[in-house]
This record gives sequence, structure tokens and C-alpha cells, in this order.
Amino acid sequence: MLGQLPPYALATPTFRFRALTALSGRASLGGDRETVVACLQLGRLCAGILPPYEMSRELVVERTENTKQWLSSLAVPSGIRSTAFGIFGAINGLDRARCATAFLDLVKAASAQLDEASRLELNALLQELFGSPPTGQVRPSVTQFHPI
Repeated sequence: MLGQLPPYALATPTFRFRALTALSGRASLGGDRETVVACLQLGRLCAGILPPYEMSRELVVERTENTKQWLSSLAVPSGIRSTAFGIFGAINGLDRARCATAFLDLVKAASAQLDEASRLELNALLQELFGSPPTGQVRPSVTQFHPI
């Protein structure tokens, strides 16, 4: 059977932000690159509240605090910085719709630094955030791979 994996084989993992990561490597040093890297990190953080990860509130709060400190040290334009900081409250509240709205503002603010492939990846994340119903309960912390 061509195309089917044997029962003991592992599927090749995929990384959802390949274009954004490649863009961050090509972007010019300074504000452009740091803006792209901020979009990448915040996208990964937002993806962490979606299935299959659905990080616990404690883990989300911890990662959000670490990301805030990291973002404060970047040389991003002030409009990007304030928009990026607007995402943290929505993420901490595990509010996917609010997170999507705040992340959409960031994508719009950073549009000059993003290429088409990166925008497609971020738009796919936005569709998941806007379209996914919130879960009834928060999952406890588990020891598995998380996107952040």
C-alpha cells in the first residue's frame, strides 16, 4: 500500500510557521527582523491555546510573562510593540476570539514586514482562533511537546 505508514512508523512532524521562520532569517537586522520574530513568537503562543496543545492556564501565564520580558527587549516600532502587548491579556484569559482580534491587529500593523507566505500562515492561525469553539475545561499541564 503506497502512501500508508506501517503501524510502528512515525509521521514526519511539521512546523506550522516555516515561511515566517525563513522570513525572519532573511529580514534585515533591526526593527524589521525583530518585528517578524515577534509575530513568530506571538503566533506560537496563540497556537498553544488551540488543539492539540491547549496549554493549561498556569503554563500560558508563565510563557506569557516570559514573552513580555523578551518582547520588552526588542527594537520594534512602538506601534508594533503596543499592538503586540495587547495580545497578552487575551492569551492569559484563554479567550480565543479576543486573541484572534488582537493578533489580527498585529498582523495588520506588521504587514509591511511580512511576505505573502508568512501572511498565509498567520491567516491560517487567525482562522483557527476565530473558528474554534472554546473548550469546556482547561486541560491540566502535561509533559508533551508544546509549540512555544
